[in-house]
Amino acid sequence: MKKTGRVVVASLIALLMVLGGIVGGVAYYRHAAQPVVHDRVARVRTKANSSTSRQASSQPKPRKNVVQAAVTSNRIPLSKWQKQSTPVQLPILMYHDIGQGNTLMMPADQLKNQLTWLKQAGYYELTPAEAYTVLSENKVPQTKIVWITFDDGYRSMYTTGLPMFKATNSRVTINEISGSVGSNWNLTAEMIKTMQQNNVDFASHTVSHLELNKLPNARQQTELTNSRQALAQITGTAPNTIAYPVGRYNAATLQYAKAAGYQMGLTTTPGLAAASQGMYALHRVRVNPGQTQAGFLNLVQHGY
Repeated sequence: MKKTGRVVVASLIALLMVLGGIVGGVAYYRHAAQPVVHDRVARVRTKANSSTSRQASSQPKPRKNVVQAAVTSNRIPLSKWQKQSTPVQLPILMYHDIGQGNTLMMPADQLKNQLTWLKQAGYYELTPAEAYTVLSENKVPQTKIVWITFDDGYRSMYTTGLPMFKATNSRVTINEISGSVGSNWNLTAEMIKTMQQNNVDFASHTVSHLELNKLPNARQQTELTNSRQALAQITGTAPNTIAYPVGRYNAATLQYAKAAGYQMGLTTTPGLAAASQGMYALHRVRVNPGQTQAGFLNLVQHGY
């Protein structure tokens, strides 16, 4: 009987130990497992937050239209232009190449001086579209205005001219021979596009640079029309101006220029341009090397 009692007691003790182990195990499991769950949740949240952060950072940020800002930053809005009581006389400066060798070549240092002198004297340099407004509506953005043109499209316009135009913040127009684009002495299409993005304007100088008054009427038409179309394909905008090669033209030239879609025609007749000359027979001011500052500014003001 005593032996049986001892067995029962021992059995009860063993049972209690087993139950205690089970309870302790459950408690341990809950205690040990909880941080793991929290840690996993934390990692998931961190990953989600990181993903959200990456998504946010990958979203394209608004960018300023640098090219458009550069193009329009120094333009005077047409709404601020003033109607004039007397006919406007516009100096259209005529240059060709940049370099040395003949009177059609302007040394780089002299050209940079002239562009700087214009700035210092307070001149506003026109685009072709603005020049048309000046002459067709007799309006001006300010008192001192000038239109700077370069004939032919020599490669020096890109290699030497473009850095200079950017440095002096000058607005110029290049009268391009469309049939010479890509030749070893002329601009390439990519150069033209780059220059256009940097505030350089383009007009037409025909396809082949032939004296128009010596050509049959049909050839005149193709020289004028095809050049305008070719330049439009490169620049995205059909030019509004034709500069006649060597300044040669006749009555038929003026008619074909208008029919081709041009709004203005530039000659080499010396002097200031005026609407009274006819929009397709505008005078220009030839600039030769060796000008002093006073002589150059007098030339711009009076045309001689």
